[in-house]
Amino acid sequence: MNKVVVTGIGLVTPLGFGLENSWKNLLESRSAVKPDKEYHGILSARINNLTVPDEVRLVSLAFLAASEAMKESDPETYEKFGCTVSISKPNLATSKSNELRFSDIFLQSTVNEQLCRIFKLQGPTRNIVAACATGTDSVILGAEWIKHGICDMVLAGSCESSFHPLYIAGFKQMGVLAKNKVCPFDKEREGFAVGEGAGILVLERKDRALLRGARIYGEILGYSMSNGAVNPVSFDPAGNVISQSIRQALEKANFVNLDYINAHGTATKLNDLIETRAIKNVFKDSAKNISVSSTKAATGHLLGASGAIELVFCFLAIRDKMIPPTLNLDTPDPECDLDYTPNKARNKLIRTAMSLSFGFGGQIGVIIVGNN
Repeated sequence: MNKVVVTGIGLVTPLGFGLENSWKNLLESRSAVKPDKEYHGILSARINNLTVPDEVRLVSLAFLAASEAMKESDPETYEKFGCTVSISKPNLATSKSNELRFSDIFLQSTVNEQLCRIFKLQGPTRNIVAACATGTDSVILGAEWIKHGICDMVLAGSCESSFHPLYIAGFKQMGVLAKNKVCPFDKEREGFAVGEGAGILVLERKDRALLRGARIYGEILGYSMSNGAVNPVSFDPAGNVISQSIRQALEKANFVNLDYINAHGTATKLNDLIETRAIKNVFKDSAKNISVSSTKAATGHLLGASGAIELVFCFLAIRDKMIPPTLNLDTPDPECDLDYTPNKARNKLIRTAMSLSFGFGGQIGVIIVGNN
């Protein structure tokens, strides 16, 4: 089967426009999480300087990220260039009312198709819906297309904006939104802050990328997709299904030694504890030697876009030999006892990294990447 590498990356996050801006602010321990002026009593992470009509907000986020990712691409042909840039739900922010119009669904469900027209991509196009694992699963689908010869290149990732009364009310009802601070793995953690953004990668057949002398950020070594099959909004307390998913990804990656894990780390009481248990189930005593961090205290929880953006952070961690920090980790939870890189980025040689994504409905996505 073909090997898959990443030859282009684009980011738009609450931390900044563009790959380097977002990454620089993350490493400098800056956070975009602030009290939300519209939804009082919660925290959020908005992209305030994106001045476009609400009805094209998602398409704009996707276009900005895709344009940056495509800058380094030099495809010989577009016939086998696929596109799976997904959204996990329609952008209800197009209407301040609680009514969902047909135009809302049409405009936001065609992000893939619009990107294909803009960049003249003639390969397959699919939108994956997997809640907060949407971006991760989209990259996995793109990698499968390349591995099996369906595509030579794929534009893959996700975008999301979830600022609408219906979505916010749902999250508040579930009790998963932070009021005071977002502090993953901290004893005082209380939940996440809703964010928005886009993360898009150009995947390419490795031999093709080498032949054209492309800049290669790293290789996709292994991955897995599964479902918790326990509860719509939680996983088994022991973390066994997540552990199984990690093992499957490790098997595909020929059981590489991991240097870094970008945890899903939502700062909710159950998720952080279950994720910690799952990591310890797999790596046993060596789990404490693996650097871990959650970047959601900096970016907010970007929901459907989180998996793709956090995978980008894994590639950048490898490139720059830097572990991004887990912000606001001041009071360690005795039950969350791994090396979570509290508050400050850390220099470290990173050869392999893993991104974990979990979504409502039991969705689990795992991707392992390494330097080429």
